[in-house]
Amino acid sequence: MGFDAVDSDRRDGAEPLSRGQKIASALRLVMLLAVAAGLAWSTVYLYRKYDVPVAVIGVDGELKKVAAEDVEAIVADNLGGGFLSLDLDGICSALETHPWVASASARRKWPDEVVITLEEEIAIARWGQSDFLNNKGQILDVGTVELPQSLPLLDGPEGFERRVMQQYRNFSQVLQDTGLDVAEFRLAPRGNWEVKFAPGLLLVVGKEPVAAKLQRFLKVWDKSLHDRVESIESVDIRYGNGVAVRWRKDSETLLDESATSKQRAKS
Repeated sequence: MGFDAVDSDRRDGAEPLSRGQKIASALRLVMLLAVAAGLAWSTVYLYRKYDVPVAVIGVDGELKKVAAEDVEAIVADNLGGGFLSLDLDGICSALETHPWVASASARRKWPDEVVITLEEEIAIARWGQSDFLNNKGQILDVGTVELPQSLPLLDGPEGFERRVMQQYRNFSQVLQDTGLDVAEFRLAPRGNWEVKFAPGLLLVVGKEPVAAKLQRFLKVWDKSLHDRVESIESVDIRYGNGVAVRWRKDSETLLDESATSKQRAKS
């Protein structure tokens, strides 16, 4: 049995390459490699040329509680590179460790400037005897910063700061059309919610769920209570189908959802 010789340069029935074609193909490969090497060298050269030291640090944002000196010190400690190689994310992360920096971002500005944008923390409410909370319910490291004591007072068991803040914001949104300003907002140890409004009116909400109770309060408030707020001592909405109103004149009225009333003697 015999075998036919097959040209090693033939592929899938293609004609074998001539010597000239082989040389041309090799030259094209060499040229491509040369171009790639040139581009790589140019990139490295330009990177080194323009990766100059940062000359200017600009700060955007009105700083009231963050000292400019603190920002300069944090940035200086994290200037580990030139204009192009500088780790902007690292700088932002370092800035956000400052107790009064809520968020930080940074961008390059040609040819040698870095612009940093800061957003300061905002105290939304007081917490307990001496602390303050931001809008996430996190306790702020106040330090020597003076904050207004007129902020609403939130209180609850230790570790429930975020939960109380979340519920406070929910209540504020639902009650915003009543014209009542929340002065105090509490989660009692047994899980009961209480709200004290600026006129001194106390709203006893009780345990969760609270959505239906608040809607009941709004209905009675609009029909019977909103124009008598100065005469009300407290409103109790823990009842299943009504609200109990304690008046400042030593009497208590039980109002159902249709706004009818039933007098009850105080115990």
